[in-house]
Amino acid sequence: MMGRALNFSFRGEVLTIIVCAGLSLMLLLLPGDTRILVADRLAIVLTAPYWNVRNYAEDVFRIRDENSWLKQRVAELELMAAAGEQMQRDVERMAGPAMNPGFDGELVPCRVVMRQRSRFATMIKVRSLEPVRWRPWMPVISRAGYLGRLRTVINNREAWVELISAPDFALGVEIERTGLLGVLRPRGDRFVVEMVGRDEDVQPGDRIITSGIAEIREHQDEAEAAVTQRGFPVGVVLSATSPSDQIFKEITVDPAASLERNETVFVVTPPETGGVR
Repeated sequence: MMGRALNFSFRGEVLTIIVCAGLSLMLLLLPGDTRILVADRLAIVLTAPYWNVRNYAEDVFRIRDENSWLKQRVAELELMAAAGEQMQRDVERMAGPAMNPGFDGELVPCRVVMRQRSRFATMIKVRSLEPVRWRPWMPVISRAGYLGRLRTVINNREAWVELISAPDFALGVEIERTGLLGVLRPRGDRFVVEMVGRDEDVQPGDRIITSGIAEIREHQDEAEAAVTQRGFPVGVVLSATSPSDQIFKEITVDPAASLERNETVFVVTPPETGGVR
């Protein structure tokens, strides 16, 4: 984990050299004692502030990068612990999809560098701290839960992410307590889970996770499309009603992850596609 060094333009470097050369010539023409005194004062007035500012800026960049890597490690440990707990709950319930829960890839820390400016943002632009061999549809999460998926790869460091608030977003989810499957969709300024029978057992407070089964996309035949794994937190049930004139429940969900305030997010990549460190 190395901080990024500050880069100066060629013109700035040339100007710095000229100033230093001029000061050196001036000092050479001064008497010995005066030369030492002037050099000492110049160091205090010019050199020390420059190096203080430069070192401070480098420390800030280095600490930000190190903080992102620490967040990545914490998030990985939290996901592995959650996967173990999920597996235990599956065993105790003796039900649910026959899929391994949780996380078996790698997390790539990314900074959010741009977001769609609207009341209900649907896209963010992220920048990785290292080159990544990523591809569309890779899941994107925060430490709190599932955020969305990669939609457009710009280069090996930058990409646009489609958030779960996008109008056409649809994600296969599971009600953790019962193993019931449904489809999460945005509806206006709220989120709903569809395709759950009206007589099924769904209660406020039930935790919603990714199911790893159904993921609706524009192009279903994309051979290189990444798959969202089972077990990422999506949210909790706010309300669940059973209208008499419908065959499915009306389930509203409070998302686990904030869609508005994120500085560091993580792209979930398979082990073989992660960045080289």
